[in-house]
Amino acid sequence: MLDNRYQTFLVLATTKSYTQTAQQLYITQPAVSQQIKSLEAELGVSLVTYQRPHLTITPAGRELADLVQRVQVQTDKVLDHLKHPRTPKRLTFSTTLSLSEFLAPQLIGHLQRTGTYREITCRVTNTQAALAALTTGASDFALIEGNFDKSQYDYRVVRQEPFVGVVAADHPLAALPTVSWADLLDYPLIVRETGSGSREILRHLAAAANVSFAEFPQIVTVNNPTAIRELVAQGSGISFVYRSVVAMAIARGDLQVLPLEAGQLKHDLDLVYLHDSYLAGNYQSWGDWLRGQQET
Repeated sequence: MLDNRYQTFLVLATTKSYTQTAQQLYITQPAVSQQIKSLEAELGVSLVTYQRPHLTITPAGRELADLVQRVQVQTDKVLDHLKHPRTPKRLTFSTTLSLSEFLAPQLIGHLQRTGTYREITCRVTNTQAALAALTTGASDFALIEGNFDKSQYDYRVVRQEPFVGVVAADHPLAALPTVSWADLLDYPLIVRETGSGSREILRHLAAAANVSFAEFPQIVTVNNPTAIRELVAQGSGISFVYRSVVAMAIARGDLQVLPLEAGQLKHDLDLVYLHDSYLAGNYQSWGDWLRGQQET
């Protein structure tokens, strides 16, 4: 258990204001300052620098704040279990929109079959928000496809999924034996919103081919993979998605995968959770189960 000084520092690291920290904790501003100085003296490191009116958290302070946040989240979960051992178990996880189309339903079905959880809550959001929910404890774990700092989280790779360009089956590009990035620049590009892992992956993929979004004649931003699938099928433009999102549309003949000269990109899909989670064994098991679904 951490003493009050660590909790005070965590609030200060969030607000970056002695005044707001004092107000949130219902203590005086001098008391906040005294607790921070006492903590710095005990640890032998500088946690904050303050030059009116700016307060800055030092690199050491940022590391400590991240650690305190993780410890606090895990402590709250363990204490809740100890205090209410007979309360029906609840589980909350976040998933990105793309993965909500195929991975999240598979996992929910698996969790239902275990009979362990009375309540299962799935929150569909983007990669950035999913990671933030882990940090605050709003989600127990997350299914994401976006890039993230792997030093900040533990994770299981659950699938390596092809990330493919797609067009309507009757699109002019569908008739070509091979397609270059230069060929794509004659058509509108349909992309996910800022903050989406899929958008970031596509941006990096285009940059590797020395192409930017600005070179396309039109950019259509849509925050829903189902809507993107329908727009592409009706010939509104090209898009890049995980193959599993459009597998049925491809099988029906509504869409066709672009035969890019550069080949297909495979991207890791991950089950992500906090370091030192007391439920790490469960998360690893579920990640391994999801990976097994691709291999069977």
